[in-house]
Amino acid sequence: MADPSQSDEQTPAETEEAKPRRPVNWFVVGGAIALVGAIAASVFFANRFVEDERARNLQAWQIRLGIVADSRAAALNEWIEQNFVTLRELTENASLQLYMTELQMAEGDPDAVTDEPAQASYLRNLLVASAERAGFKPPPTAGEIDANIERVGVAGLGLTDADGKPIVSTPSMPPIAGKIRSAVAKALEGEPAIIDIFMGASNLPTIGFALPVFGVQSDEGAEGIGVVVGLRIVDQSLYSRLVQPGSTEATAETYFVRRTNGTVEYLSPLADGTPPLKRTLAIDTPNLAAAIAIEKPGGFGIVKDYLGEEVLTTSRSIANLPWVLIRKITRDEALSEVENRLNTMLYVFVTIIVIVTVTVIAVWRHGSSVRATEAAQKFRVSSERFENITKFMNVVSNV
Repeated sequence: MADPSQSDEQTPAETEEAKPRRPVNWFVVGGAIALVGAIAASVFFANRFVEDERARNLQAWQIRLGIVADSRAAALNEWIEQNFVTLRELTENASLQLYMTELQMAEGDPDAVTDEPAQASYLRNLLVASAERAGFKPPPTAGEIDANIERVGVAGLGLTDADGKPIVSTPSMPPIAGKIRSAVAKALEGEPAIIDIFMGASNLPTIGFALPVFGVQSDEGAEGIGVVVGLRIVDQSLYSRLVQPGSTEATAETYFVRRTNGTVEYLSPLADGTPPLKRTLAIDTPNLAAAIAIEKPGGFGIVKDYLGEEVLTTSRSIANLPWVLIRKITRDEALSEVENRLNTMLYVFVTIIVIVTVTVIAVWRHGSSVRATEAAQKFRVSSERFENITKFMNVVSNV
């Protein structure tokens, strides 16, 4: 009896194994790999192009903001120098130098100076005229009358001797004390001195300058025999220099700051209406434009301003002062148009890549279909021929 286990019937697995395996078409595999590589390379280079355009646009803004920052920093330095020029004209005045030399030779005794009352009166008038011309005077008050009563202790020009004691001054000159005395002491050593911006007696930002007076025949490097010191209100004559002529950007702004202990102090009016010296922020505020500018003057980046908005900024330090000037513009205004254009460009590139890819695949499939159809047609023709030959041979063999 035959063994049932040795039946001629084959299992599906055996049937599957018995089928001849189709050979791998390496040409098709290579083409598919090449197509995938081409797609990946196209997407990479499209993205790279867009990123390069974005970087070039940022660099253009860096240059643009830097030019404005350099211009405004130069304007601030010029304003500082103009104030020193006023004081320098006084310290180099021959009559003032002669008076101070005589006073030094008299060991500070004004009675020993030749015609002292007349000389002192001349110097006082000289200081008043210079203060009026250069802005070392208090701001006009509402309802000011013709008597021109000056506000005491606000701003003005003064002259001190070698001990820092006042000799003559304008009527509104504050007393020589505190910050002013420190500046006078530094100037007596032969160096110019600046009294940094502070809130003065007028409750307005005030700044001071001091220059030494040297004797008529003083040697180079000698100490001063007196000091011309001036205080003035910081007004639009300075703040107007922060405005860039011809600027058309709606959110562009220039301001200057300084570090005060652990805070950033904003020294100029801000675009949101904040007056000078009325806003401070912690120096460790994350990503704060002013804090970063103080740490690294001259840098550029996308950071946050005093309102927390993302801005493009660059900065410049001001010579001989702890000020840092900042030029900024909001990221939306600076980059939104370009970002939209670049995003559209990337979308178009990707769309073109997809269309080309789909087209290539469709053409390949169509070509394969055509070739398969042709092969099937040839096989059908061959099959019919073989069938006809078979029939003919059967007829011949049966005869």
